Amino acid sequence: MQKRVLVLDYLRGIAAVAVVFGHFLLETKVQNISSYSILFNLTEFLTFKLYWDYPFIAVHVFFLISGFVVPKSYENDGSVQKFFIKRIFRIYPSYVVALIATTLIINLFTREPFIGTRQFIVNLFFIQDLLDSKTILPVAWTLLIEWKFYFLVPILSLSKTSSVFTYFACSAFVFSWCLIPIDLIHYIEQHTKFHLLAVLCNILTDQSPHLLIVLLGTVLAKGYLELWSSKTTTVVSLITISAIFFAFFRLYLKYEPSDVSWIHLNSFIWAFCIFNFAYALRAKIPYISFLKWLGDISYALYIIHLTLGKYVLNFLINYIPNYPTSAVCITLCFCLVVSHFIHILIETRFIRYAKKLTG
Repeated sequence: MQKRVLVLDYLRGIAAVAVVFGHFLLETKVQNISSYSILFNLTEFLTFKLYWDYPFIAVHVFFLISGFVVPKSYENDGSVQKFFIKRIFRIYPSYVVALIATTLIINLFTREPFIGTRQFIVNLFFIQDLLDSKTILPVAWTLLIEWKFYFLVPILSLSKTSSVFTYFACSAFVFSWCLIPIDLIHYIEQHTKFHLLAVLCNILTDQSPHLLIVLLGTVLAKGYLELWSSKTTTVVSLITISAIFFAFFRLYLKYEPSDVSWIHLNSFIWAFCIFNFAYALRAKIPYISFLKWLGDISYALYIIHLTLGKYVLNFLINYIPNYPTSAVCITLCFCLVVSHFIHILIETRFIRYAKKLTG
């Protein structure tokens, strides 16, 4: 992968729009807005009748793409220090902007509980769940998984000759999180002095299947870039997919069995098929400037859409309650414009600065 794979940018952009649209559609349901739109009814049918939950599919596509491209970025950087500097300057600028904007909006314009300095700081370092603090940006749970993967990347790249062994060591470590006994977690929860440990165990078990999906993206990269043989890639992929299925089933032993668990599993299957199908056709897909643009602004769009979109959408719904589809589309366009300026004015500048800083 000496040059950028455009189809992955396209996928990233489409996935971001799918997540945004899914969240906005959910917001219209929260507001009890009834819609006779064909588009709304179709998405509802896909989600609840065919278990096609496109926002979850999109998130799993994000994870596969991260697992595919991030280890290659680490190899190009050549050192742990350069890698983490670039990751910090890639992730944090837009995240901090969204965090500050959301805090100001909530504190100044809504009746939601006031966000104090402590809450802001713990959200800044993604430890709000660990310290039982309010999550300011609900989408931040995926960023925490990304950071866990970043810490695994240097280990995955320790040795090319034993890359299969190091991969299995990392994936076994992540898989072990889902094996933490539920009864043990409940027992720890009953003892106040160990409350923090119980919360940590819950976080690890919840994130185990998703982080395994990221690791599966790494396996696909090894296979497609011919770093592993096709036989090795197939065997390791099947083992990882089996681990993901088991981890998802194990995860939902904590909750009441419902359609949600099947939606998660089906979403992963769809994401896996879409990713591989798109990559297989990468040479036949032409350059599409709009999709490339969506890919460029995808992270900014993903991280800010709940900051501005939720409140803009609620404002529009109050004025055009009979046209929820129009309200969603207007809000989506607004978020696209804001994301474009965040990408141009903030992301690109910090990325360039990180490159200068790391030489």
